[in-house]
Amino acid sequence: MFSESEKCPKCGTRVERDWNYCLNCGYPLIERYDEIFNLEDFARKIEKEFEDFDRLFKMNFKIPTIKMLPSESSFSGISITIDSRTGMRPRIVVRTYGDMKKYEPEIKRKLGIDKSEGVEEIKEEKEYEVPKVTEEPEAKVNNLGDRFIIEIKLPDVEKEEDIKIQPLEQSLEIRAKAKDKLYFKLLPITGRIVRKRFENGKLFIEIEKD
Repeated sequence: MFSESEKCPKCGTRVERDWNYCLNCGYPLIERYDEIFNLEDFARKIEKEFEDFDRLFKMNFKIPTIKMLPSESSFSGISITIDSRTGMRPRIVVRTYGDMKKYEPEIKRKLGIDKSEGVEEIKEEKEYEVPKVTEEPEAKVNNLGDRFIIEIKLPDVEKEEDIKIQPLEQSLEIRAKAKDKLYFKLLPITGRIVRKRFENGKLFIEIEKD
């Protein structure tokens, strides 16, 4: 959790230490990808998750040793989601982005990805291949009691069909294709999407809180 300052590092708005994101601009007040991917620290976190599941389900589950490789791009990362259900082995979903794709063989080998054992790999859809230029759009998040109103500026995006909104387990992923770039935004917000619209280069999303 972000805790070294009481101001948002992006817009300077005062924030509380227990907030997950800035209510003014939507900037995540959590560890960023470049901090998480400081190699061995991230590997230890993943190993601990496997150990917890091993104790919980009393499975003979081999814990892999993961050595993450540094990325040469400012936009890259890996998202690992573990879905567990009573009496079943955990299902692991892996998503890779940007330059991390070149390290997929090593990541898969270290994680021991095997679909026959309930591990699933999800790649980016072909129509959303990452262009050479990736940009994080400006976002504004309004907290209105039982819901969030999100406004994201997406200049150069021509139509709503070029925008993909993907609810994840603990966040909301927004990707949008412009002529020569990809807009990518990850907001630590969960809930049900009530409505959305795209007009005048802006995407509006209304989310009902869980």
